[in-house]
Amino acid sequence: MIHTLRVSWGLAFRSLILVRRMPSVFLPSLIMPLFILISTAGAFRGIALLPVFDGASYLAFTIPLATVMGAGFAGINAGMTLARDIEGGFVDRLIASPAPRITLIVGPLMAAGVRSLFTTTVVLVAGLIGGVGLPGVGGTLVVYLLAIGFSAATACWSMGVALRARTIQSAPLMQVVVFLSVFMSVAYAPREALTGWLHHISNINPVTYLLEASRAAELSYLGWDELWKASAAVALLVGLLGAWALAGLRGLARR
Repeated sequence: MIHTLRVSWGLAFRSLILVRRMPSVFLPSLIMPLFILISTAGAFRGIALLPVFDGASYLAFTIPLATVMGAGFAGINAGMTLARDIEGGFVDRLIASPAPRITLIVGPLMAAGVRSLFTTTVVLVAGLIGGVGLPGVGGTLVVYLLAIGFSAATACWSMGVALRARTIQSAPLMQVVVFLSVFMSVAYAPREALTGWLHHISNINPVTYLLEASRAAELSYLGWDELWKASAAVALLVGLLGAWALAGLRGLARR
């Protein structure tokens, strides 16, 4: 176990130092959450006039969306890095070495979690500049933990795609599924304001419960009802998508 953790951290550190060596890989995952925060809060601020908002700031309403998207980009980066390593032959060398193969999954997961901490911090600082205060110690911790959980889920999805496609050209597939999962939730309005097919899909979308818990911490009071639903949603996503990634790893090792 100690050996596995050491190798996993080594792979995570290798992934993190790519931020310095290849900033073009990381910068989009930092810029996009800020772009979403600024553009959404500006373009859709009139939605806050709906009675369901009860006078709440739409910028504060958008911050959880930006943190979740930042975490999603952190997870996508994990899959893209793995796909690049497969193409470059690094993964083949690691499989042939005594290193446990599970480290190919655990290492990028660690790196995705660390990246999500950074993007979440940047979004919260941007909110402070815009006049939105932090949601207290407990609420802020929940926002960070939910972001880490979503980064793990999206990393498992992206790595599962990379392990099957074995090419960086699969990056658009990684991205579009994450985008759809977020935008087909309560990304822009509460469930009470949604109608039609989007309302029905948002009710069964696990990302909805992540956003609602984060928004409860940001806008009002985070209760047990929101917290356990968000925790269950994260556990479901990480469990299912983790199995997807592990199945892809077994297929790669047998080739």
